[in-house]
Amino acid sequence: MTVPIDLSGRRVLVTGAGTEGIGRAAARMLAQAGARVAVHHLAEAEAATALAEELGGVVLQADLADAAAAAALPHRAAEALGGLDILVGNAGLLLRKPLAETTDEEFARVHAINLAAGFALGREAAGLMRAAGQGGRIIYTSSVNQWMPNPGLVAYGSAKGGLMQLARQMALELAVDGITVNLVAPGTIETDFNRAARADPNWRVQKLALIPAARTGTPEDVAGAILFLASDLSAYVTGSTITVDGGLSLMGMRP
Repeated sequence: MTVPIDLSGRRVLVTGAGTEGIGRAAARMLAQAGARVAVHHLAEAEAATALAEELGGVVLQADLADAAAAAALPHRAAEALGGLDILVGNAGLLLRKPLAETTDEEFARVHAINLAAGFALGREAAGLMRAAGQGGRIIYTSSVNQWMPNPGLVAYGSAKGGLMQLARQMALELAVDGITVNLVAPGTIETDFNRAARADPNWRVQKLALIPAARTGTPEDVAGAILFLASDLSAYVTGSTITVDGGLSLMGMRP
């Protein structure tokens, strides 16, 4: 028996959808399910505009390292779409540097985009959803590094760990309003994040040795989990993380 997911009439903001990766795949999948999507980008105007036109949505630009810009973005999306039912907080910044080489400025920017922006976006989106009184969905793209330490990821891993706890705290407070808050935690997914690393012919061999599923993930693998969390099928799921890593974390290995 097929159980279709119908998001007709839902208004969605997807951050970080201008690059080739999870945000773009999620925006497409949500739109295919009937949602109207606001496509956010930082500096990928051409690609984001093309995606918004393809999906019949709208495009919004903002630097989420700016707290005021992050807080304003859900309101801009709600104004453009006529409301906001679903937030997909996907924008992120990856920094690979040892502890001793990570500067205060680098640490602050990674946390601003991966954690502080998640707070501002979630707070404002939740306010809009509460005011509408129809419940809602808040979904964050995190990482298996939210609980798996990895050398060189002191800034990124700590930010994603904070994002996980932020989502759990929000879920606790917002459950009474019918607003669920969940995360997806990808493992090794082929996106613009790791495009440069994938140029090394040894990259795939090394990664596959750590992944029981014997393949790296695609943005669509993660988008499928986001689609579920955005749908009515997940109405009783909140404060949870769906791990999308082909079994990588079961091995206790680094992504």
